[in-house]
Amino acid sequence: MDHENKNGVQPEEETPAATGGPVTENEAADSAQEQQENPTEETAAEEQVPPAEPAIEEKPKKPKKDSRRGKFRGISFAFTAGLIALIVLLNVVVSILGDRYPSMNLDLTTGRVNTLSESAAQVADNVQTPTTITIMAGEDVARSDTNYQQVSILADKMAERNSNITVAYLELDKNPAFAAQYQDENITTGSVLVETEKRHRVLNYGDLFSTQYSMDGSMATYSKVDNALASAVSSVNADTLPLAVFDSSHSEAVDLSVYRTLLEGNNFETQDFQLLTGEIPENAQLLVLGTPTTDCTPDEIETLESFLNDENRGSDRALLVTFHPNQAALPNLTAFLKEWGLDVQQATEVVESDANRYIPADPGNILVNIGSDVTLNSNTQNYNLVVMPQSSPIHLLFDERNGITTHSLAASNSTSYLFDGTQESFDNPQMGSYNVAAMAQKQVGQNTANVVAVGSTFMFDDGILNVNTYGNGSFVTDLSRYVTGVTGSETVSMENAQVRTAELDISMSLFNVTLLGLGVFTILLPLCVAVIGLVIYIRRRRL
Repeated sequence: MDHENKNGVQPEEETPAATGGPVTENEAADSAQEQQENPTEETAAEEQVPPAEPAIEEKPKKPKKDSRRGKFRGISFAFTAGLIALIVLLNVVVSILGDRYPSMNLDLTTGRVNTLSESAAQVADNVQTPTTITIMAGEDVARSDTNYQQVSILADKMAERNSNITVAYLELDKNPAFAAQYQDENITTGSVLVETEKRHRVLNYGDLFSTQYSMDGSMATYSKVDNALASAVSSVNADTLPLAVFDSSHSEAVDLSVYRTLLEGNNFETQDFQLLTGEIPENAQLLVLGTPTTDCTPDEIETLESFLNDENRGSDRALLVTFHPNQAALPNLTAFLKEWGLDVQQATEVVESDANRYIPADPGNILVNIGSDVTLNSNTQNYNLVVMPQSSPIHLLFDERNGITTHSLAASNSTSYLFDGTQESFDNPQMGSYNVAAMAQKQVGQNTANVVAVGSTFMFDDGILNVNTYGNGSFVTDLSRYVTGVTGSETVSMENAQVRTAELDISMSLFNVTLLGLGVFTILLPLCVAVIGLVIYIRRRRL
């Protein structure tokens, strides 16, 4: 019986599927046909999207590739930044090390003006007392100046070798009171003060550099910095300094200031005196008569005898006299020297006939052989090219007498002869070897008195004594130290050598220039850059 609901609406007819009742075969067939004709959304989606489509699974690979490329770019950027930072850091480190260790900097200058000589290096190594090298200028100014930068460089290299050496800079205009402490030293801007607790020494421009003019009027500057610094450091560290005095009372014909400077550079103190006054400084060990043109008085001869024979002086001492063939006769001085076995034959010159034994263009500029019976310096094997221009011969009157022994210091070659200005001496030359420097010695108490006669006053000339080509500097230095009892094994001998500054070229061989220019900068560096670029390009192409 059918019933209506309260609203009068006929209820929908329940299908067997909805009610969960049994489904007949006809009903199932009708339902399948209906689903084919009117498919549902779920069925349509299942039919349109296959369950295992390959394209859907490969789509996530694209963001993975982009991720790898971005990661490599980040690494590449970090590597590049790190490399740049490393180069900058390396440059800073090398700069700091170059300042701390100046010897790391290559010296390519002509003459190696920025390299310590062997003697200067030895002086620096031997310093045991705190030593200060003060350059009177601002550090930036000193290091940028064409000449004074060498002072800074060599001073730094000495300080590098020994911690007892310190380099400082001081601007006088900002420290006016400083110069007042050294009023007698003439300290100015550019001066160098070398100081220890024992003493100090001031080097001015003329001590560090010299200016010379050629015949065409051109000017050249020569450096003496290496020797000047070394000698100053050595002298302020020495316990005692022998005193050399130069007589100025006999109208000396030749200026021996170069010899005097050489002595000061080898730990001697020097000063002027007048033999005529009869007073020789008590601590003097070397007395020099530089080619006197007036004879000594008997009183002066007695003063010389007292100087040489005084046992109370307590040190070796010497009298050194230089001569020239045109020198006036000096009978009193000549007689005194003969008592010591030395006879200087005046008005006669030793001339060389062998062109290989004299300096070109002047047979009077003879090259001599150094005597072998006296060892001036045990560390020096020989003295190369010692030249003695316009020399008087010296005859040894005896080998030994009254406790005095005589020795030849230098002699001419056997191909030389004597020339007295006459045609006869030229037409009939007396060939032979002649002494041109000799020494007499006598034991006085525990010390030795020496008398040295040098036939060539021009062997002390600036153009010879300061030139490295000749051995005069070493010979004169060792002779002066020997006769005052300072042996070569105790200190370092230094010549007053000069090196030209501001050369326009550098001291590199053609092979080295080719190696650096062509090999390194033209081939090697560009090749390295090309290889690195190629590797980076290939790596990026494979991404």
